[in-house]
Amino acid sequence: MFTFFFILYYNEYGDNMKDTEQIMINISTMNDIEKLKKNNHIKYINLDIEDVNLDVIYYLLENGQDYYYTELTKEKRGYIYVPYHIFKTSELFILKILNNIPVTFNRLEIARYLYITIGKNIGYDINIIPEKNDIYHLENEYTINNIWGSIHQLKATNTSFTNLYAYLCHIMGLTCKTIAIDSNNLKNIVTVDNRNITIDITEDIPYIEAGFKTKYFTGYNDNLYLDRKIGYIQNDYNDNLIDNYMNVSSSNQLEDFLNKINQCININNMKAMEFGIIFEQLFNKYWPDYEIRINNLYVNNYPNKEHFIIFSCKDKYYSYNYTKKYFVEIKEEELKENINKKKIGIYQNEKIPFLIHSIIKEETYGF
Repeated sequence: MFTFFFILYYNEYGDNMKDTEQIMINISTMNDIEKLKKNNHIKYINLDIEDVNLDVIYYLLENGQDYYYTELTKEKRGYIYVPYHIFKTSELFILKILNNIPVTFNRLEIARYLYITIGKNIGYDINIIPEKNDIYHLENEYTINNIWGSIHQLKATNTSFTNLYAYLCHIMGLTCKTIAIDSNNLKNIVTVDNRNITIDITEDIPYIEAGFKTKYFTGYNDNLYLDRKIGYIQNDYNDNLIDNYMNVSSSNQLEDFLNKINQCININNMKAMEFGIIFEQLFNKYWPDYEIRINNLYVNNYPNKEHFIIFSCKDKYYSYNYTKKYFVEIKEEELKENINKKKIGIYQNEKIPFLIHSIIKEETYGF
């Protein structure tokens, strides 16, 4: 649907800038809103997310039903527009976040709070990775590249993560800019008390979801006092708790190991990709001598894919049950049956042991 809006706009108006100017407007101030009121041809709004005016936001929330929205940064507009209902629900979500910030927080605490809050709520989407999908839906990536689309879907890209963080900082009066490290990697620099703090929220998402020490908020990744005050942790980081737990508890059974980790991490708060990233690191650290596979599958609720992770070791398979809140063993035959019935799908390039064995058998015996 969002791609349709983009194609319609291109086909109808092409490259004629005069026509383009008639149907879109850059908005930063209430003076721009006055221009909007006088032009009945406007359909597309490029909203300034660096020079944020809350009066503009409130006006559009009340009166912006007829428009589509994208970001405007340094006079460069986004190319993905989302409809009003997505803009509205996302802005209300943002206002709720901001209204929950205690007035006693200083600027560093606000910057850290926004960072952690984004990480807790918005995650990765395996369905926009071409090498993992038979059919790559560019439309999905279009949507979550827009900051309001990313909030609506609770999924983001590097572009929308960094733009969203900058946007929230600007609303709160913090100086924050987005910088390009290379063609594929954006980061933020937030200025607090004349100190520039380089951050990479995209890379820190798995650690935030797991309640671990972050790695990409320069200078403040393991500040217990700061993170307790903003409510990120109660007493200690979960990776420290796991370290202490593993020093007094060990197991050579994968299911036992998984459920011991589950006692330290609230896995229900984690999304599948981030869950897999964190557990791969834990396996490498605590179980380096065991060959454990982590595979990405999905429950096939067409047209949606409900992404989940399975772990396997010595031909035994385990997955996390979000209802029961612990890991359960899945029998190989049950997996095969559900895959054959297409109730479960496998993301591309996943090397699942029983499938590998089948391939080897076919190649060896010519089946």
